[in-house]
Amino acid sequence: MVNVEKLGIFLTSISSFFSQVDSTEVVIDTPYLNNNRSAIGFDYSGVIRISGPLEGCVYVSAPSTLLRELLKVMGEPDSSLAMMKDLLGEMANTISGNARTEFGPDFIITPPKVVEGVPNLSYLPKERHSYITPFTWRGYQAMIGICIE
Repeated sequence: MVNVEKLGIFLTSISSFFSQVDSTEVVIDTPYLNNNRSAIGFDYSGVIRISGPLEGCVYVSAPSTLLRELLKVMGEPDSSLAMMKDLLGEMANTISGNARTEFGPDFIITPPKVVEGVPNLSYLPKERHSYITPFTWRGYQAMIGICIE
């Protein structure tokens, strides 16, 4: 498992992402450890695989309602599934890109893959745990899952 303090970069990144959209504060809830056998998430998840000295993945999971609201606030009239998935991929990319600064150049990330629901076993091995950090923006709940070691 990775040092918990190091995970703060992912949370700072999600706050930064939303602060570029509007002035509504992102409320970050208490992170907790979750068993991957009962993985947690919402309608869609943007997943990024990580390799190098750290192995695993980071994912942002959000309900459609949050994604549609975010598109609306950004002035995007198209709230199609494709646009929602693009937006979630962009969120995941921003978060993991910022993490590269913290973890260094050996921290290798793949382009985001957006999946329906919770990432499957190929991303979240059952024998591992994930750090889950719920957050709220404009009353909509979402979360970041971090499964790296």
